[in-house]
Amino acid sequence: MAWQLLLLEDEASVREAFALRLRDQGYVVQTAGSGEEALGLLRSFEPDVLVADLVMPNLSGLDVLARVKQLLPGLPVIVLTARGTVKDAVEAMRLGAFDFVAKSIDMDDLLHTLRRATEYLTLQRQVQLHSGQDAARYALDRVIARSPVTRDFLAHLQELIKNDRVTVLLQGETGTGKQYMGRVIHYNSARAGKPCVEVDCPSIPRDLFESELFGHEKGAFTGATGKKCGLLELAEGGTIFFDEIGDLPLPLQAKLLRVLEERTIRRVGGAANIPIDVRVMAATNRNLKEAVAKGEFREDLYFRLNVVTLVVPPLRERRDDIIPLAEQFLTRSALALTKPVRTLGASAQALLREYQLPGNVRELSNLIERAVLFCGGTTLEAINFPGDVQQAVSTSVRAFSATPSPGAAPVDQEQVQISFQVGAQTLADLEDRIIEEVLARSGGNKTLAAKHLGVTRWMLDRRRKPRT
Repeated sequence: MAWQLLLLEDEASVREAFALRLRDQGYVVQTAGSGEEALGLLRSFEPDVLVADLVMPNLSGLDVLARVKQLLPGLPVIVLTARGTVKDAVEAMRLGAFDFVAKSIDMDDLLHTLRRATEYLTLQRQVQLHSGQDAARYALDRVIARSPVTRDFLAHLQELIKNDRVTVLLQGETGTGKQYMGRVIHYNSARAGKPCVEVDCPSIPRDLFESELFGHEKGAFTGATGKKCGLLELAEGGTIFFDEIGDLPLPLQAKLLRVLEERTIRRVGGAANIPIDVRVMAATNRNLKEAVAKGEFREDLYFRLNVVTLVVPPLRERRDDIIPLAEQFLTRSALALTKPVRTLGASAQALLREYQLPGNVRELSNLIERAVLFCGGTTLEAINFPGDVQQAVSTSVRAFSATPSPGAAPVDQEQVQISFQVGAQTLADLEDRIIEEVLARSGGNKTLAAKHLGVTRWMLDRRRKPRT
């Protein structure tokens, strides 16, 4: 595509020379000889990038920059100067300039910066293109929440969605869906139209972390052939999500702390502090409080992150969500693998209800995908799941089904643990959950479930009927 530029330069000879060179590079260029003329053009013409001279009579480049950021806040502005100072550069960046470039006859720096600006615009437009799809995928009404524990969790989540400036720390076991819940918060908040940039803390090499996060200036280190925007700049207006932040090395924790405290960044090799407006979220499967006590995590960073902490519950504590989640994964896997599997059979449902799923939602998704791959029919059954899962469930059922001696609970009988939320649940809710859990662990056998509960089959059916 041909990018459209507005070139603001008060010297006619320089303006025409620059415009000619830019057109030769494939840009569509409109020119203005004064700040007033440029602002007038912007009422009818919206360029992709504005290139503005710093020193001009009446309205300076900085004056134009300030007004443009009010009129078109998303427009990248590159400030040109022949005799600028560090103070000018800092002020330009404070006002929201994309970059500050010295004038030169060969224009190499300007052309390089324009390429970066258009790459940045391309990324932004791709984000905006997918943000509508992501907003639908992570809509609150699509979150599986059959379990009371999950419904209570979502109630807290909705409060964080309303306030899009609060720092959020998501804790929980591996595979519980911390990253997914972070995206739910982002795509249902006022920041949904802006980027959600994820940083996988363990995967970024220590010596590249600063460059990746803050960006760098040309010549900052060997191989830095040009300026680069960091992940925090790319997340401007949106959310930055630090995954597995508990694995971040201590020296890098100090650098991140400064950003969280000051809400500014400085590119590697740069002198200007660049303000940022991002929401910070972090996730970890570690107990950060214990890590602080062991000296493995900075206490000040922990307090800065721990404004609001949400613990994503493991799947074994929200077993009512297992079958709806499995059905959702089944549909997704069948489409991806072009398999005719449509339903989750009774034996598969019984297997999944009984299996403890130590890997939580991630393991459930992987199990369903594998089972769909090896399923030859339209219904997924227990036989399609790995043998070790079937064996684990078989062992668990045998232990649970052991006949107790009269008046005493067997020592090898598996315990059913039910959480109860004071003020949020009733005794009837607790009874319903105990009955359904015991029935699930009995493989759907009502007679066996009634025996375990010490009631008759008729009484079990009566208690399972909806209360009026």
